[in-house]
Amino acid sequence: MTQNENKDVNGKKVFFVTQNQPLIKAIKSRLLTMEYEMYFINDYKVLKNLLSEFPDSICFITPDYQLSHTGWKNLIRTLNESPEFKGVKVGIVHATLKQNEIDQFKGGLVLEAGFESIDEEKEDVLKHIVRTLDKLDAKGMRQYVRANCEEDDSSEIYWLEGDKMHKLRILDISSVGIAIELPARNVAALRDKNEIRNAKIILNSRQIPISLDIKMIKPMKNSFIAIAMFKMDTGKAALDLIRTYVSDSLFRDIFNTILNRPIDRTDYDSMVFQAPPPPPEPEAKAPPAAETAEE
Repeated sequence: MTQNENKDVNGKKVFFVTQNQPLIKAIKSRLLTMEYEMYFINDYKVLKNLLSEFPDSICFITPDYQLSHTGWKNLIRTLNESPEFKGVKVGIVHATLKQNEIDQFKGGLVLEAGFESIDEEKEDVLKHIVRTLDKLDAKGMRQYVRANCEEDDSSEIYWLEGDKMHKLRILDISSVGIAIELPARNVAALRDKNEIRNAKIILNSRQIPISLDIKMIKPMKNSFIAIAMFKMDTGKAALDLIRTYVSDSLFRDIFNTILNRPIDRTDYDSMVFQAPPPPPEPEAKAPPAAETAEE
């Protein structure tokens, strides 16, 4: 599989660089429910580290805090002009820009993820963001965001059958189902079962009641993996807890990738870009030679 095909399958990470609480409140839970892989970043100093790790990302910036508007414009311009970030699609969601500042942003920057005001109705902002994400193929072929649980020793599923308790490790999870580690000695717990009723999954020490449809059991080298889907009657509260766990796990994972990197200390407020040289004057063409009239 080529790199581009892989991106089409996995979709793109969506970063919101903002401290604007009304915006976060208006869009975060809705975008989680709509299964976009998104991250809210409150400090621009880690942004370039993240984008260098994930250079095919979409990045919405609210230029209303930390830096001046000039500073934000300079930061975005460095993203536009750096080959390292050529795959990043940048957009602006603003609250305080005046018309002349809007014109400066729109005229001087490449904003492939658009430009929107959060002074408008909140629903309109959400619609703008969703339209933009879909246009930029944020989801790819993946419809559900999934978290790997292998590093989380506390993630488990358990259920009772008579006086016997079955307890197994969760390998990964999304809002539609889980993959369960199934040691050979435990295969009998799921063999010939189509469902598990009245189970509980443990995520971050939270116990979430759940019922599952068993879809398949896959043999591995020394064990098995059971693939199970949550039943259609799973409640919204349970799914919200699962989506929050997935989001928190992914957020932790991406920050682990940049844990030891120095933060961005560039003084964007004072940065001065050299004006591009004017295009060369076209060479003056010599007038055509006069033709001698035939005698």
